[in-house]
Amino acid sequence: MTENIDELAAAVAAKVIDALPRGRLPITPEYLSADQVAQMTGFSPKWLEARRADRTGPPYIKIGHNVRYRTADVRAFMEAGEVAE
Repeated sequence: MTENIDELAAAVAAKVIDALPRGRLPITPEYLSADQVAQMTGFSPKWLEARRADRTGPPYIKIGHNVRYRTADVRAFMEAGEVAE
């Protein structure tokens, strides 16, 4: 039975690895690009850009021309909008 589980685990792992876009790991980095935040939250990159302009979105960091968001800040921003039942 252990052999069957090991074979199944190997088959699932192979399918997951094949399904992942090349160069992307299934881990959350500490700093995210606007595209990564959009993928994580469902907001569009344009929405994030507009929220940066009016300073109502998640906190961000500018490094040169690059915008980055801390993962913890994005999660806190999302949780702050939670509605209690």
